[in-house]
Amino acid sequence: MNLNGISKKLQRAIIQTGLIVKVGTTQFYSNEQKRLINVYILSTPVYQPNRKGEWKDRDMDILRTSSQIDIVNCLNDIWKAVK
Repeated sequence: MNLNGISKKLQRAIIQTGLIVKVGTTQFYSNEQKRLINVYILSTPVYQPNRKGEWKDRDMDILRTSSQIDIVNCLNDIWKAVK
């Protein structure tokens, strides 16, 4: 099974416990390596006040990495903690 499939299964299992965990991606171009780099972001929504004192939902980053195996390992650690 590929890492993307494993991370989706872990994410679904964690969400069923009531903890919302989002996995997002973004890309940037590296002039040094002359290629696009994928960045994976593991986040959870939190309720925080903004500058005006109003409370809003925001995403708090848990992990930001270019390694998908780090995302799978972090999701596995979260799963072990919540089950």
